[in-house]
Amino acid sequence: MPKSPTQKSSDITNKNKSNSIAAVENVSWAAARRRWLIAAATLVVIAGLIAGALYFKSSSETAAPVSSDPAKEPRTQSAAPGPWGHLTLTPIIISPPLEYVAADWGRNSGPDEWYFPGTSLEVMDAFLSAHLSPEQVSRIRATARPDPRTKGLIVRPDPEMVRSFSPQERAGLYLELGKTSLNFDQANAFRFYGSSPEEWLRGSRISPRTRQLVEPLIYSDGDFLLFADPEAIRSQVKDAEELRRLAKTLLRQPTMLVELAIKNDSEIAGLADYWGRGGRRTDLRPILESVAEKGPDRSIDIIHLLPTLARNHLYRYPRLTAADLDKPLIANCLWTALNFFSARPDDRFLDVNVALNTLKRDYFIVETGFQLGDIIVFLDQNGNLFHVVVYLADGLVFTKNGTSPMAPWVITTLDQVKGYYRARSSNPRLMYHRRNDL
Repeated sequence: MPKSPTQKSSDITNKNKSNSIAAVENVSWAAARRRWLIAAATLVVIAGLIAGALYFKSSSETAAPVSSDPAKEPRTQSAAPGPWGHLTLTPIIISPPLEYVAADWGRNSGPDEWYFPGTSLEVMDAFLSAHLSPEQVSRIRATARPDPRTKGLIVRPDPEMVRSFSPQERAGLYLELGKTSLNFDQANAFRFYGSSPEEWLRGSRISPRTRQLVEPLIYSDGDFLLFADPEAIRSQVKDAEELRRLAKTLLRQPTMLVELAIKNDSEIAGLADYWGRGGRRTDLRPILESVAEKGPDRSIDIIHLLPTLARNHLYRYPRLTAADLDKPLIANCLWTALNFFSARPDDRFLDVNVALNTLKRDYFIVETGFQLGDIIVFLDQNGNLFHVVVYLADGLVFTKNGTSPMAPWVITTLDQVKGYYRARSSNPRLMYHRRNDL
């Protein structure tokens, strides 16, 4: 029986942490055009080809232990002054509406399994031995069986042993396991920019018991915290509403409020030129003049200065309709960037080929003097485009990290975006593009 729109929408949000439109290796965009129906992405949005077989080796970087440092708590700060004016940045955290979260998020069809494609027992043992005790390695090895599909191995680790891993052990294992999308939970881990579980979980509505279950399962990768064990929690938390509250918490995303302060009237013309790109200079001048006359607090949130698309989407989540089910994808980073100055979004940019051809035809590359609305392309070591963002000012960008209804539009820093996509490329090449007609 065909699924109803409601059932299809549930499918979209069910696996609300997939980090790629393509869910298996070596899948092109043409083959993956409908994958968003079953994978709610929070990570990689644009992929040329997903990475091939998992390459197991000892990492040159040791994952730092998860710890709390009050000195690293986010505080209001100022951006460097420039043609964009004087900006004040206030960190905030947003999470999806509870009604968007399916109660059965993260559910697998069977027991947790780890895939080792193209890997022999000897190589697997060497990898595991670099992170675990001989007893743990022996217990995992005892469950190994051949996987003809990938010419490798599949193991089924004991859940109790998995829960006992330290954050360092978990990081060492999961960051490598996550290099193949076959290991769905590790490849699509929830992630949060922060240095301690307290930053991620504080103020949430989950119970103290649930928090005690979750905290030991959090591990770190650079400046990000990750969680990749939903089934370990689901097996112990049976209340559907509590699971929704947990998903809402794990899906939190840091962003920031950005305010522009006008120091004197002489700045208005320059600010109108910078923030009014895209034919909006005349429209912005009255509000800038009004702010300059306010008195002591002559500041305004830049959301009021952004083009229509950003103004209507910032800090929000996609609101799916039945019409979206007939589209090849839902709003992603390319759609967002190419529609930045559009009064009405053009859904042709949901077709990746159309979007990329438009970027090549209607934009030119700039090396310095970046301006509002420039599109920053992220390329991996093979030259594959995997993400794009929109430049705002002084390293601040407007971005949607993923095609999921659980991925909001946010303002963040370029460095944070790099860290978010670190699994795709630890040192991405950035190319800045500017529209020909602006």
